[in-house]
Amino acid sequence: MLRERLRQRSWQAAAVAYYFLHAPQADSNSQNEAYQWCSSCRDLFDSFVAQLERTRQAAVGALQHAWAPYSHFPVGAALLAADGTIWAGCNVECSSYGLTLCAERVALGHAVVNGRKEFVLLSLVAETEHPISPCGGCRQLLHDFSPQLLVVSEGIHHRHPALWWLDQLLPEPFSGRDIWKR
Repeated sequence: MLRERLRQRSWQAAAVAYYFLHAPQADSNSQNEAYQWCSSCRDLFDSFVAQLERTRQAAVGALQHAWAPYSHFPVGAALLAADGTIWAGCNVECSSYGLTLCAERVALGHAVVNGRKEFVLLSLVAETEHPISPCGGCRQLLHDFSPQLLVVSEGIHHRHPALWWLDQLLPEPFSGRDIWKR
């Protein structure tokens, strides 16, 4: 499925190429296909990589505004929409933990209120040594909008990002199809 998307000329294809070129678990055949795609779509790939860096910077900026007085675990997130716009969010904690908003949900809400509903990439940054993944609730909510989302996460103190596809993190999602199966 991922390799099929390399036949397109889109930011989704650029995300696939980026994944195959940078994910440690990518096999050599996939890496070769990604190199070939990059050779034929160099401008598109370079544009995607530049936008990925801007998305990362937006997540880092959002991290600085996180409200985490209880957990002391600030998180910044940014979503790259299919139209190239970037939507950032930070976690907002509440003394009643169940009301706390995750950074990913704040970024998603920010995007949706501005009319964006298709996303290519989620950049996630935390003040940790190692990358973190979105929580289960955020995975489910993001899946409802962009099941083929590339997740790039890094700990701010150690810049070696982890790469995942959302469907790797949420292999059996609940979806609207499940509601109508009654």
